[in-house]
Amino acid sequence: MTKKLRDFTVTLYPAKLERGFFVTSFDFGQEFPKKEFQVATTDQAVAKATAFATEHGKGCQASIRLVQGRKPAGFDAKTKSLYFNMELQQAS
Repeated sequence: MTKKLRDFTVTLYPAKLERGFFVTSFDFGQEFPKKEFQVATTDQAVAKATAFATEHGKGCQASIRLVQGRKPAGFDAKTKSLYFNMELQQAS
C-alpha cells in the first residue's frame, strides 16, 4: 500500500544563538527563502527541510507547513523546533 503524497512548504527565517537561546527575527515585508515539495511522511518532510536549510548555509529556523489536508501523525512534535547552521556568537 502506497502512502498519499502531501504538499508542504518550508520557509527559512533568519535565526542566531545568543547567550544560549535561539533568537529568530521576523521582519514584515522581507522575503524569506521558501521551497515547496511533496512527500508522504513527516520524516520525509523534515529531511527535505534539512537539505534545504543546509544548502542555504546561514543560521535559520525552518517552518514547515502543510498546504492542504490533514497533518500526518506526529507532525507538530517533529517540526516544532527546527534550527539549522547555528553557531555560538563569540563575546567581544
